[in-house]
Amino acid sequence: MRSFVRASHLYDASSGEHVPFDWANLRPLLESQAAVERAVGRLDAEEA
Repeated sequence: MRSFVRASHLYDASSGEHVPFDWANLRPLLESQAAVERAVGRLDAEEA
């Protein structure tokens, strides 16, 4: 077993697919994108 895994080799073990990662927020990119979309949606709702 290797203790170091390159970022380019991160993947979902159940699906075997690559997982894009947001290193600034230390979470999968899809979670970061969803958080931004929710925040923008709230701002749009407040302006209406």
